Amino acid sequence: MKLSISLMTANKTLLHSVTLVCFIFIILFVVAPYQTTAINNKPNKENILIIRRLTNNYYEPVLGSDSITIPLRRVGRLFLIEAQIDDQIGNLIFDTGAMGLVLNKTYFRNHLVIDDHNSNGINGAISSVSNTTIDKVNISELKYKNVRADLTDLGHIENKRGVKILGLLGFSMIKGFEILIDVNHNQLKLFKIDKKGNRVNMSDFKFHADLMQPIETANNILFLKASIGGKKLNFCLDTGSETNVISSNSSNQVLNTINITRRSALQGSGSKNSEVLYGNMSNFILGNQSFTEMETIITNLDALSDAYGVKIDGVLGYNFLNKGIICINLGKKQLSICFAKSVKI
Repeated sequence: MKLSISLMTANKTLLHSVTLVCFIFIILFVVAPYQTTAINNKPNKENILIIRRLTNNYYEPVLGSDSITIPLRRVGRLFLIEAQIDDQIGNLIFDTGAMGLVLNKTYFRNHLVIDDHNSNGINGAISSVSNTTIDKVNISELKYKNVRADLTDLGHIENKRGVKILGLLGFSMIKGFEILIDVNHNQLKLFKIDKKGNRVNMSDFKFHADLMQPIETANNILFLKASIGGKKLNFCLDTGSETNVISSNSSNQVLNTINITRRSALQGSGSKNSEVLYGNMSNFILGNQSFTEMETIITNLDALSDAYGVKIDGVLGYNFLNKGIICINLGKKQLSICFAKSVKI
């Protein structure tokens, strides 16, 4: 995204932000409560990484260690990262379903607003979203300056989880690294890579993949192809989603493979209700690997598709991420998985 974005581009980004927030709100209420896992998060001063914002609003590491490990604090099936944003200290939700940095306006009311208007959410709710610029963002050893961010209300997430939520950490903030997501050990590892996607320090942690799959990006969102019931589908990878999601507009060929366990009419952050079906996917195939009994919900994803600018058939969230260690390398346009030994697939 260019610094001098057009109103059309800004509206699209803002629409995504509020759509995403409403989507997270739905997920919070359809997934049963889970215990909180606390992690000690003290950055190592010797491994500080300075991050530079490029003219297209992307970010790249310019100075510091070749790799860092960021502890993840689990709250339910959300993953929090301790951060300092200007003078505020709190938590960011690690959310690859977010295009960039989305902040809770409760804590940043005094910041200069670049744009402010209403936008529709995933279930018809209307919320106010605006843009601002943050002077500094410190996340573990990562140090950002002059960061563009969206502002919206995240109070419903705070109220549900009982923790201070400063915002959402989107994919564009770390896309310049090779990314290892290990939710079973509550760790996020980042490795510096060259333009071809090779690590600059090959002696760092070795990753042995059991499965490799090509990935695509659009508007700083990750997409990969998989199939259900022999039907090829487009999924986004979303670390901020507490469960997998299948579009209710999918064909019967897809929906008939899902064992429905119950249904519910849920109210989002607006006045409209959204029907959600609970079930288990038993015929999900990624590459040459079949995954069985993955928990999922079925709901309408039209608003999310509009926000991303890409038609999506589903979302891969926690129930996919916990299958093992996920490696994302945009330089090689590749997603790899090292399956956990205890995981049944």
